Amino acid sequence: MNLLVSDYDGTLYTSEKGIKLNVKKIQEFIDNGNLFMLSSGRSYESLMGKVEDYNIPFSYLATEDGSHLFDKNGSLIHEDLLKTDIKSEIDTLINLKRHYDMQYGTTREYYSVDKGLPTSSINFILHEDMINKKFVREWSKLEKKHKKEYEFLVYGYSNIYYYCIKPKGVDKNRPIDKLSEMLSLPKENIFVIGDGDNDTAMIINNNGYMIGESESLKKCSLKCYNEVYELIDDINKQKIKRRW
Repeated sequence: MNLLVSDYDGTLYTSEKGIKLNVKKIQEFIDNGNLFMLSSGRSYESLMGKVEDYNIPFSYLATEDGSHLFDKNGSLIHEDLLKTDIKSEIDTLINLKRHYDMQYGTTREYYSVDKGLPTSSINFILHEDMINKKFVREWSKLEKKHKKEYEFLVYGYSNIYYYCIKPKGVDKNRPIDKLSEMLSLPKENIFVIGDGDNDTAMIINNNGYMIGESESLKKCSLKCYNEVYELIDDINKQKIKRRW
C-alpha cells in the first residue's frame, strides 16, 4: 500500500483540464488499494469546498500547513494548538494596521479576528512592498523570545508573504509522520508533491517531487512534474525516482 500526498493550489489544481485528469488517476490509485492525502495551507472548510467542486477522492486531509489531520469522514485525528500566551504578545504587530491582513487558524476555519477559539496558527499577511523595518524588528523580537516553543515561519507566494506563528515542529510533514506511525507505513511507500515554500519539509523528508518553477524546491525535489497524474503513472510503473 502506498500513500500519495499532494498540495492543492498550484499542484493538484493547475488548470481545469489538469485537475480532471488528476482526479481520474487519483480515483484509480485509491481503487488499487492505495491512500491519497490532500495537504494544504487552506482551512478544512475551504479545502472541502474544492473537494466538492471537483469531486476529489481522498483518504485523509491535512489542513493549515500541517496543523490538523482529518479522515475521509471529516473526523479530527490530530491537531497542534498554540498556547494562549502568545496571543497576548502580538499587539505591537497588530497595531501596525496598514501593513497586514490577519488569519487566526482554528480547527476548521481561518478568522480575521480572534474568536476566542483554540488557535493553531496566527498569520500576518503582507504585500511585499508593505514589509518595513519596524515590522521585521518586532517580529524578530518575538521570535527570539519564543523560539524554543513556537515556529516563526515566512512563506512567499508571488508578492504576498505569510508571517506565521505555529507550535514547534508543525509543518506539512507533521501529519505525514503521524499517519505513517498510525498505519505502520514505511518511508519507501510515501510519495509527496508540491509547488511552494510551505511544501519544503514534506518534500525533503519523503520521496518528494515538485510542480512549478520554485528554485528552492528544485534543490530538494527528486523530479519536477507538470501534473500529479504523471507522478501516479511513474509510481504505478515502478519507474519512480526515490529518496527512500
